[in-house]
Amino acid sequence: MVRQIGLRTLLIFAVLRTGFSKAVHVITVIVGENPLLSYVTQSPGYDVAFSRAVGLFPDALQNVTRQTVYRPGALSCSEAAEIMPFVAVQISNILDEHRFDFNVLISPGCSLEVMTLGDYAREWNVPLLATIAIDQSLTNAQRYPTVVAFPSSDQVTMIQAIISLLDRFSWTTISLICMDQNWKVSDGGLYYFTACRGFLTVLGGQKDKYNLNVQHLDPKVKEGDLDAYSGVLRNAATQSRVIMLLIPTNSKLRDFMINAERLGMTEGDFIFIAPRSPMVPTESTLDQQSRNGSSRAADSAFQSLILVNNPTPNWAALSGVLQSIRNTSEVRYNKTLTNFEMLNDLTISAFEVMTILLQVVRDLSPLEMEMQNGITFRQLFLNRTFNPLSRPVYIGPKGMRICDVHISKFNVTSGLMEVSEEYLSVAGNSVRTHALSTVWRGRNGPPVNRPFCGYTGELCLGGLAKTAVIILAVSISTALLATLAIFIAMYHCIFKRSGHGAGRPWWDLRPDLLFVILKTTDWESL
Repeated sequence: MVRQIGLRTLLIFAVLRTGFSKAVHVITVIVGENPLLSYVTQSPGYDVAFSRAVGLFPDALQNVTRQTVYRPGALSCSEAAEIMPFVAVQISNILDEHRFDFNVLISPGCSLEVMTLGDYAREWNVPLLATIAIDQSLTNAQRYPTVVAFPSSDQVTMIQAIISLLDRFSWTTISLICMDQNWKVSDGGLYYFTACRGFLTVLGGQKDKYNLNVQHLDPKVKEGDLDAYSGVLRNAATQSRVIMLLIPTNSKLRDFMINAERLGMTEGDFIFIAPRSPMVPTESTLDQQSRNGSSRAADSAFQSLILVNNPTPNWAALSGVLQSIRNTSEVRYNKTLTNFEMLNDLTISAFEVMTILLQVVRDLSPLEMEMQNGITFRQLFLNRTFNPLSRPVYIGPKGMRICDVHISKFNVTSGLMEVSEEYLSVAGNSVRTHALSTVWRGRNGPPVNRPFCGYTGELCLGGLAKTAVIILAVSISTALLATLAIFIAMYHCIFKRSGHGAGRPWWDLRPDLLFVILKTTDWESL
C-alpha cells in the first residue's frame, strides 16, 4: 500500500513538472442495426464533434484518443441489452490495454442497453455518457454512480408541465389516445411508446384526482383515412373534455384534428393536448401539412389544439455541422445519409454529447485530470448548463438532462403554431410568452371540465323529471281552481238577479236552487 501511494505521488509530481495531462481514451459503444442508432448513422456525429473540438483546442485535447466498439445484428432494445454482456468482454479488454489512461464510455443505446452497460461501468469505475436513454432509474446514483444521461426529450418535465396545465384549469376528465408504433425502426415510435406509458403511469396512478379513459389507435391507419378516427373521438366525447394525443407523425395528427372538426368537437367544448418529440425539419411542422382536407378545416381545428414539446435544435446554426456530418458519412463510411437520418434530433444528440465531454476534459488541469475516476468525473456534469452550437444543455443534480417545455397554440393571424408559454423545469412554473395563452376558440375562457348536464345528460334527467311533475301539478291545480271560480261566479250572478235564495248566504247551495240553475233556460249574459 505504501509503495502504491509512493508511486502515485511520484506520478503526480511528474505531471506537475512536465505539465502533460493524463491521456483520455473515449470508447463509443454501438450495438444493433436500428437505422437511426446504428454505427454508420451515429458515428459521423461523434466524428465531426471530435474533429471540431480538437481543431479549436489542439493543445488542451492533444492527449485525447477514441475508438468504437460495434456489434451488429440486434434490432430491438431488449435484444441489444441481451448482447451487452458479450460486448462488455470486448470493452474490458480495451480498458486493460488503456489501463494508464482515463477511459470514458459513450453509448447511443436505448435505456435497457445503458442500464446493463451501466452496471459494468460501475464495477470498472468508468464514466458512461448515454446519448438518448431516458429511463429514470439511471438517476439512481447508488446503482449507476458513473452514468450521465443526455436525452433531448425530457418526458418527466413534459409530464410535469402538462399536469401543471391540467391543474391550472381544473381539468380532470382526460382521454389518453395512443397510437401504437413499431418503435424498433422509428425513434418517433419509441418516443411516443414511452410517453404513453409515462402518462398512463402518472395519471392512472391518481384515480382519486383524474378520470382517465385510455384508447389505442391502430398504427396501420393510412394517412387520409379520416373515418378511422371517428369511433375513438366519439368515445372520448362521452367521457372527457381533455383529449391527449400521442400520435407519432404530424400528418396523422392533422388528419385526427380535421376529423374532430367535422364531428363538431373543435368549437370550444373540448381541448386537445399533443405532446411532441423534438421536431425534425424533414417532417415539416404541423401547420405546414397540406394534404387530406382543406386548409380552412385544419386552421379551425388547430384552434383547439395545444402542442407540448421540449426545445428543438437550432437547425439554422447547425447548417455547417450538418454538412460536415453528411460529408464524413460519405467519405469515411461510404453512406449517403438521407435527410431523415441527418436532420434528426438523435444525430444532434451525438454531436452534443461528444462536444460537452471534450469541454469538460479541456477545463481540467493536468493534476485534476490525474485525480479523476468514474464517480468524480460524473460530478463535473451535475447542476451545470453547457452551450454547444445546437441549444443549451442542462444536466440536473441526478445526472440526467433536464429540459424546459414549450407550450404552443395556433395563431389565426400568422397561420402558425406559436409558443404561448414556457414551462421552466428548474423553477417548476410557467412563463407566458404570448397573448395566445389566454385565447380560446368560441369561449371567453378555457373549456369546462364537465358538461352541465353530464356527457349524456345523465345529471339533468332526474331534475327534469321532477320539474315536469311540479309543472303538471301546478297546471292541474290552477285548472281546478279556475273551474271552481267560474262555477261560483255563475251561481252568484244568476241567483242575485232572479231573487232566489234571498236572505241566504250566496254559497248555501240547496238542491231546489241547484235544480233551478240546471233547468233555467232564460240565461242572461254574464
